[in-house]
Amino acid sequence: MAVSEDRPYQTADPAVSKAEAEAAKKVLSGLLLARKNISLYPEGHVVIINAIEQFTRQIELYIRTYGDLRLDVERDHLVSQGEVIFSAPPEEGSLPFTFYRDGIRWLEFTEGIESGELTEFLRIINKYSVLSDEPEGDIVTAFWETQLPHIRYEVVEFFWGAEEEDDSIPFPDIDSVSETVQRESGMTDWEPLPDPPIDMAAIEITLMEKEQIQNMIRIEEEGDPTAYLDALFDSLLQHREQDNFEVILEVLEEEFKGSLARRNFAIALKILRSLQYVLDTSAPEIPWAVPLIEDFVLVISSTQSLSHLQDVWPEIQGEQIETVKEILLLLQPEAIPTLSAILVQNQSMKLRQILMEVIISLASRDMSPLESMIKNPDERLMERLVPVFVSLEGERASNILLKLSRHRSAHVRQEALKGLFQRKGSHMQELFSLIDDQDKAVRSLVLRHMGQTKDRGVEKFLLKYLENPTPACDDHEHVSACFTTLGLCGSTHSIPFLRQALFGRAWLPGSRTAAYREGAALALVRMKIPEARSLLEKASRSLFPGVRRAARKAGGTS
Repeated sequence: MAVSEDRPYQTADPAVSKAEAEAAKKVLSGLLLARKNISLYPEGHVVIINAIEQFTRQIELYIRTYGDLRLDVERDHLVSQGEVIFSAPPEEGSLPFTFYRDGIRWLEFTEGIESGELTEFLRIINKYSVLSDEPEGDIVTAFWETQLPHIRYEVVEFFWGAEEEDDSIPFPDIDSVSETVQRESGMTDWEPLPDPPIDMAAIEITLMEKEQIQNMIRIEEEGDPTAYLDALFDSLLQHREQDNFEVILEVLEEEFKGSLARRNFAIALKILRSLQYVLDTSAPEIPWAVPLIEDFVLVISSTQSLSHLQDVWPEIQGEQIETVKEILLLLQPEAIPTLSAILVQNQSMKLRQILMEVIISLASRDMSPLESMIKNPDERLMERLVPVFVSLEGERASNILLKLSRHRSAHVRQEALKGLFQRKGSHMQELFSLIDDQDKAVRSLVLRHMGQTKDRGVEKFLLKYLENPTPACDDHEHVSACFTTLGLCGSTHSIPFLRQALFGRAWLPGSRTAAYREGAALALVRMKIPEARSLLEKASRSLFPGVRRAARKAGGTS
């Protein structure tokens, strides 16, 4: 090892161009991105490979353009050519603090560096970023053992790295030393002993070691990635290259999903807001960024990306609720199926209301994902979604409600009908047949709405329905309701039929005769026209007891 020449902390050089400082920042952004990916993904993952390749290209470009890159280290920032290019709080996991803690005062990347060397460099940093209570090594020791030929660095007063021609101390070859020792000791026939068997119990992880590992994982999970995210977004804004965007968006996707799993919703919202800002400010200059960011939002709106939200949803409370709402409103309508699945979970009324508001907002942009849900066999889900369809405007929503008015769930049919009846120009002609519905509440709902509509079409339908009775007309109460409705919406066009029903003999077999006679009297009482009053007076004086009884029961006589 060799002691370096004194290389003092560099001060700003007015001659250094701004472009060189920006290039250094870009290299550091690549370093941070690659470092984070190594901590997130298993070795050999394509995201790691892409990030390291990009980092290598950035540092090679810098060296070709400006020469070797030196980074001076302080507790809370890194400096290149006298300009601070990265700042972070002096805490465990922070890149400047990690170097400073282990005594590194500057790093220098020299010509000839390759991706394999940078991979090892990043692996060491990742391994020793957070030290346990009893560390088995540090970054400096790992650098010395690994011998990175194109990365020079100074540790307090000592320099470790590339050998210097004048001051290097040659180390003897280990094989020549071994031969000399054997010759001088007369052990030329000496054979090395075989390695002893490995004691598996001795290499098992102890309870203390397990606790240390869990503590390291906890620190990583609970660490605030704000500074790291800021660096990524700065890179997106400053270094507008498509490959840079693609790699960073892959990392942000994992950060987004992880933040949902940890219920760190502020980070998820920061990602979406920041990307929207990048989109708003960069779209005119780099139009290719628009589809990339739109695809990113589409991906995180998928069921796979939102699966963690389903797990933590019941635990959301307090200020988190509004933050989550804001996150969901920034998603694409493709999130609707997942949000609909959450809608049927046990949850507070406030959380359910938030979900419904978000689904309505997303569906107003594109109703297709919501429309696909009507084929879902889960009746409880459809009962929760009907109010959503009711809240949506337009003919498309009306057609969906019309389909739901035939749903096998009586509750769904009722809610769909209520929604249709609230709309102007509702599809009454198609709903008339529901007065035959097997559910009494549905029948009553349809008849009540018919009675409020002074429409010749409603009157004609009721007349035809009563003239050709269905099995439902065996229900005396149902028949009375139909005649009452006819009286509310009918006119003189109904008088001939009501006269026949009131006075006709043996017009209908069995009990229907009495039901129709009483129903006709009820209709006449409610019509409030001279022709109706005349028929009721005649019925009250009829020679037939059944006719007089029907008029009296309907209240047509005193």
